[in-house]
Order: sequence, then structure tokens, then C-alpha cells
Amino acid sequence: MSDTTNKPKQMTTYDRFAIIGDEYILHDDTDDSGEDEEVIYENPIREIGNCTYCSTQLIKIENNTLEENWHRDYCLWYCKRCCFWQARIYSDPFQACFPPPDYWAYVSKLREFDGNLPEGCNDELALHIRRHPDLLHCFNPTRFEKFVADVFRSNYTHAEVLHVGKPGDGGIDVLLIETGSEQWLIQVKRRGSQKYSEGVSTIRDILGAMVVEGVHTGIVVSTVDRFSQNAQETVAKVKKRGMTVHLVNKDSFNRMLDPVLPDRPWRDPISEVDEEISEYLANQIPGEKQLYLF
Repeated sequence: MSDTTNKPKQMTTYDRFAIIGDEYILHDDTDDSGEDEEVIYENPIREIGNCTYCSTQLIKIENNTLEENWHRDYCLWYCKRCCFWQARIYSDPFQACFPPPDYWAYVSKLREFDGNLPEGCNDELALHIRRHPDLLHCFNPTRFEKFVADVFRSNYTHAEVLHVGKPGDGGIDVLLIETGSEQWLIQVKRRGSQKYSEGVSTIRDILGAMVVEGVHTGIVVSTVDRFSQNAQETVAKVKKRGMTVHLVNKDSFNRMLDPVLPDRPWRDPISEVDEEISEYLANQIPGEKQLYLF
């Protein structure tokens, strides 16, 4: 599924229902036959205050306007942390009752991926990790290195970020080159368990690589919850000698996913029903692409 530039398109990450009376009909835009329509009689949209994935308080915007020549009724629930959303949209210009369904309902969901997730799906992958952080421990190590490079590239838009990891790479997996040619050596550690504490040996490895390359700045990215006390003390000691090593644990890396996440994914689906509603909601909930910069 790719366009003329061979860039994978974002996959649909919501269920769309046509609401007719008490029936909720799952709408498949790829199937025009109607033979496999799924009808349910339970409202797929639940009145919830907190996100079902990350427990963040949801933003809720609703309105019901009945004018002489227009009837609009909509409600959007949105989580700014992990991009979960659901919406109920009814827009009837001139009260013409067209298209036939009384309402459209949207409920976002997570896609299921196999271990061979194609390149170019970082926004989808970031959604999964934000909602289920333990997925970080299930990455193929090389694929995780490439994903880390993409995340740094999104956060450091002014810099050049290269994935250089390979057998015999000397412990350096990603190279970040800032304006002015300052280089940051990045070592990536994908651990199979969050209970693991990243030890001082990892710090010594990257310090050795920094000395060999003549670089005084480095970063260690690990999927662990914490770095050991010895690791942190070693970083503090070498800082006094002019060498800087930033430590990025699981929580810190999770925060770096912000600029990778899709920007208000409800905008396009809602605009198909009513562009003015979509634009109004976008103005009420401005996009936030917070960069995580040291």
C-alpha cells in the first residue's frame, strides 16, 4: 500500500460506524457489496473521562446546533498523550437528511503488526508504544536501532541523524551531527526486560568509543527503567573532564515519541463529514509537536 513516492500510507486506525436508528453498522470503505456488513446494537462509543489506554484525562468538545437551514451535532473525545479518540458526528446541511445515515461514529483502535513491520510506519508504531510501553522490549534489536534513529531525527530537525549500527560497529549505533559538525555518538540497548538496570559497563563502552573517535558528547538509549548508581556516578565524573553522556531510559524515550505521533488523527475522518467541524475542532485543540532536546 504505497503512493507514487513509494512512501507507505498511514493505515486506517479507527472503526467507522453508520448509525441508523438503533443500529450501528460497521462501514468498510473498501467493500461496496454490503454483503459482509456487521450490525451491532450496542453503542460503540462510551462516555468516558479518562483514556482507556494510558488513563490520561480526555479532552471533550461537543455541540448541538439546530438552525433554520443547518443541523449539526457532534462530540469528540481525544487523548493528547497517546492519540486515542472517538467521535460522534452528524451534519445535515439544509436538513436534507443526506447521506442516509443519521450519524457517523468513529472509534480509534490499535493495529496488529507482525515482526516484519515495514519502514515508514513510525507514527503507528509510536502509538503502540505510547499505549503499551512494554512493547519496547519486543523489538528486533536492529529494527529498534533504526526506530531510535527516526525518533531522534524527528526531535532534532536541525541535525543529520544516521543509523550506523552493524557488526563490529564499536558500540555506536546512531550518529547525530548537529549544525557546526558537532557529533553525538548514540549507543542503543534493547533489553528484554524492564527489570534490568543498565550498568556502568555500558557507560565505559561509549566512553571508549568517544575517545577513539575524538568526540566529547554521547548518548545511551536503553529500554530499562533506570541506570545503575555506578553508571550515573561515572557520567558525573567524566562531565567534570569535559565529556558529556546523556542517559535516556524507557520513560525518557517514551517522551521523545511526541513529535512522531500522528497529528490529531481525527481531522481527516471528520472533515469527510463536515470540513467546518473538523477545522473548528482543530482550532480548539491545537497541534503540539513538543521536541525533546537536551
